[in-house]
Amino acid sequence: MTTTNSLSDYRTQKYSFGVARDLDQDPVCLSPSGDNLDAVISSTYRQVFGGIGLFEVDRVSIAESQLRQGNLTVRGFVEALGQSSAYARLFLDSTSPHRFVELNYKHFLGRPPASEAEVSTHVKLLREQGYAAEISSYVNSDEYQEVFGDETVPYLRSINSLVGFAQDTFNKTFRLRGGAAASDFSMGRSSRTIAELLGYPNYAIPLPSQGRPLPKLSNFARVTRGPQSVPLSSSPYGGFGVGERVQPRYVRQPKDNATDKATLLRQLYRHVMGNPHLMETERPHALESQFLSGRLSVRESVRGLCKTPLYRSRFFETMAPYRFVEVNYKHILGRSPESQAEMGAQLDRVITAGYDAAIDWLVDSDEYSNAFGEDVVPYLRGVSSGDGRSQANFNRTLALVPGYAGSDSIGSDSSTVDTIAGASSLAIATRSTASSGSGDAPSKRFRIVVRSQRAGSRRRLATTTYVVSGDNITSQLAFIHRDSGRIVSLTEIS
Repeated sequence: MTTTNSLSDYRTQKYSFGVARDLDQDPVCLSPSGDNLDAVISSTYRQVFGGIGLFEVDRVSIAESQLRQGNLTVRGFVEALGQSSAYARLFLDSTSPHRFVELNYKHFLGRPPASEAEVSTHVKLLREQGYAAEISSYVNSDEYQEVFGDETVPYLRSINSLVGFAQDTFNKTFRLRGGAAASDFSMGRSSRTIAELLGYPNYAIPLPSQGRPLPKLSNFARVTRGPQSVPLSSSPYGGFGVGERVQPRYVRQPKDNATDKATLLRQLYRHVMGNPHLMETERPHALESQFLSGRLSVRESVRGLCKTPLYRSRFFETMAPYRFVEVNYKHILGRSPESQAEMGAQLDRVITAGYDAAIDWLVDSDEYSNAFGEDVVPYLRGVSSGDGRSQANFNRTLALVPGYAGSDSIGSDSSTVDTIAGASSLAIATRSTASSGSGDAPSKRFRIVVRSQRAGSRRRLATTTYVVSGDNITSQLAFIHRDSGRIVSLTEIS
């Protein structure tokens, strides 16, 4: 699946800021016949609530019913959503006054505040006349009537130049936008435009939705007794945690016995789930049974694993959008995304067609068929040269490899988006030059001293010591990393 030429440079730039969907869609207007009511209601919720998925109990059912019966305009529906208890709970009660006002400008007028005076006026209005009057001041303003009228759903209009507004409105808009898969509630309670409004502008626009980085894990302390736990690898690829340049191929055969099938299943989990440490209760036993009995091909098992709640919770719900796309490409196609257009197209696919459709598009692609067919377990192809792939893809693929004891579920930030977007070069840090196993590992024991600290917590927890055998050390290290533990020392014991 090589990069197509149908996406222009302009469209590629849109994807890099996460606003392609806003620019590509026309404003949503209620038709005279009312045949697009569902689309109008959906778009209004998305705009007014800033991309937040609401529970059914939070929906404003009475206003929805009035809109469907023709007793309420779209403008009135927007005002009803803004004055709802759900909106007040999410944005008034949970954010600072400055942040609340800037979100109101975005949700109801489709732009950021133009000046500190605008913000101060609305903070004063909120204090003196109350919450309902503050919301009504936007929806009943001359600006709203002129731009949206009574039957058009508000939209983010300031991603294009606005007549009568300063050029820095563009920058402030992207600070409020966040990204293609971000929500306004997830972006914090503090103002994102106050520096510009007070005269301290930052003209750099960050790429969206990169998330908060996890605490940096320390390197292992030097082993103080005995030889190294695993032998050194002679291959230069061992330093990147991928073993050899030519990756092993696991192919399903008609005469596979139970041991062969179990090996294939382990390799499926290892590659598609990103070298995980799974509890027994997390495993999709129904899918395993169908694979082992021959009712599912390797290809369909890959599709099934990627659609499990486990995969979704590990890689879609807890990661930045660009990170989700890059691990998708690694798990299914065995390489990193080739370009910003590929990343943007997959993000757009998730947004417009849904999660399952995005998975199907990769599994059903010609590239997957040519590389793996029906019976080959996907593997890292990006560590070798390939037709239609740039040399830079080699570095990006290595950047996605967490090492032998690492897991793809550790860390929520994209590893490659800056280099794909052309913002920086990529330096690949080498991993331990150990091979993936040790001949006498089961006969050895190791003491691991861990100091635990939860991400974002100021309270340091107690130091914990683990004693594990050599054949269990990989899963133990993965557990420690996933739990945000800091390894103080790793020592071989007799």
